[in-house]
Amino acid sequence: MRNFITALVLLATSTVSIAQVSQIDLAQTPGEFTTTSLDLEAGDYQFNISNTDVEGQVGFVIVPAGKYAPENHIQAAYVKAPVDQGKSSMTNVVKLAAGEYEYFCPLNNTPKYKLVVHDDVETIRLNQKPGAFDKKSVSVKEGVYKFEIHNDGVDHEVGFVLVPAGKYTPADHIKAAYVKAPVPTGQSSETNLVDLAAGSYEYFCPLNPTEKYALTVSK
Repeated sequence: MRNFITALVLLATSTVSIAQVSQIDLAQTPGEFTTTSLDLEAGDYQFNISNTDVEGQVGFVIVPAGKYAPENHIQAAYVKAPVDQGKSSMTNVVKLAAGEYEYFCPLNNTPKYKLVVHDDVETIRLNQKPGAFDKKSVSVKEGVYKFEIHNDGVDHEVGFVLVPAGKYTPADHIKAAYVKAPVPTGQSSETNLVDLAAGSYEYFCPLNPTEKYALTVSK
């Protein structure tokens, strides 16, 4: 019985640990990554690296910013196997502390891209009811945020769009502010990290649909 209880505890601990690891999908085309910068919270990550039309194999390297020698490579971030054209491969779990990093692929000869890891990211929680957000405006200081969008009684999936004030075309959408998955009734979804500079913005949901609400960012 004691061994059985111990096994249950270990299983529960393992389940919690797995749930706390976030997956980041990164695609490579010839000579470049399609994602050209990343802002992440401090924590544990696995990177899923895919090869889109690159002849030969690709890989993945993360280093502290400016430190490119092999001894500075974060070895947990190597893919588990070189990635053939049309395939993908995961890294091991990478623990990233707050700071500045760069990622690149020496096999594909890509540029080096900025990866910034932030600590103490504030979450802005917004609740959607049919046709409306519960907060009619939001005011914050400039900085890095994430949004958590909750669907409270809308009988279909909802989303979230953030734009500079008055600019509503899809090209103006701040892509990092899209929810990671459409939000069904009674559930919530977070955005990626959004670096908000001082200025005027608007947020809305075209799926609900809602009016447009003011988000003001001050220095």
